[in-house]
Amino acid sequence: MAIKLLLIRHGESYSNVQKKFSGFQDIDLTKKGIWQAERLAYRLKKVPVDAVYCSDLKRAIHTADIVFGNINTDMLINPNLREMNFGIWEGMTFEEIKLKEGAKFSSWMENPDERSIIPQGESLAIFNERVMTELNRILQEHKNEEKDKTIAMVCHGGAIRIILCNALNLELKNLWYIKQKSTALNIIDYYDNRGFISLLNDTSHLEDWWESGLIQEKRDE
Repeated sequence: MAIKLLLIRHGESYSNVQKKFSGFQDIDLTKKGIWQAERLAYRLKKVPVDAVYCSDLKRAIHTADIVFGNINTDMLINPNLREMNFGIWEGMTFEEIKLKEGAKFSSWMENPDERSIIPQGESLAIFNERVMTELNRILQEHKNEEKDKTIAMVCHGGAIRIILCNALNLELKNLWYIKQKSTALNIIDYYDNRGFISLLNDTSHLEDWWESGLIQEKRDE
């Protein structure tokens, strides 16, 4: 049976606005982030979803509540879907880290080694193992059911990039080259554990032309 994965990044958070590394920190959505999630909810409201999985950080939970709160299925909270742990860099801006770490930060961003660890944080290898072990467990859980399934996963830019790298068979050091905007929708179709990406970093629900659809639907109700 095929499994369609709707892979969704959370809405804009206060750390995103401040350009800070948040990682494991529990940061709220901004008003814009809530609006972004509402637009995605409108986009997906007629898409049948069999299960929803979500990081345990509140920026992801809030997004998932808005997007999927009205469907008749449980939202399964999972700490293994968290963002990468950035250790001592968490809560710092890009500029602050550059000033403090200099060449080390630039090297890590441009060519991160899978085994290099930010002090008190995670290496890419550990991050990859955490996220992919959980994803594979979830896929296995739904694999042997009698019909095709659509499952949603609401998490973070880094975790999504890990999943996309694995689906594309890319080296992990390339993950930062994959763009992930707030409330970006990615779709991966899995057949026998092989993923085929059919949508990547799509935020068309945030574009102006969607307004006409929103307005027209309100008139029709």
